[in-house]
Amino acid sequence: MRAICRVRLDRMQLLAGVPARRKPPALEGFALVRDSFVRCQTTTSTYLRCRQFKSLTNDTKVYWQYDPQKAWLKGWKVTVVADDRTGLSRGEIEQVLGHCRSYQFLTVEIAIDFSPSTGVNKQFIRRHAVFGKSRRRAY
Repeated sequence: MRAICRVRLDRMQLLAGVPARRKPPALEGFALVRDSFVRCQTTTSTYLRCRQFKSLTNDTKVYWQYDPQKAWLKGWKVTVVADDRTGLSRGEIEQVLGHCRSYQFLTVEIAIDFSPSTGVNKQFIRRHAVFGKSRRRAY
């Protein structure tokens, strides 16, 4: 029997507390693509540099921002973007989290793919879906 839908972890962002000025580590199973300056996109500069890694086995990418420009920022901001076919694996997540002394998640995105037999198509989504940010509710 085929599954009617498939749910995968698609993207995650986290902040990590690390000793001052510590650079991102090498990641096993990933190649370093570049280490570059981060362009300021708002009036407040955040991180000076970003290391980009790409998985050696699929299309997963890691963007590791470091060298915070404000004292109130955590040492690292890490974004992991999954391969569209496989999603993020537990090993890929542990590869990143294993280097973080303490961390907090900023964003966790999932992808839900429905089988064509369910009738959930573009028209169905446009008619019935409600998108937005979810928040914890106090009961």
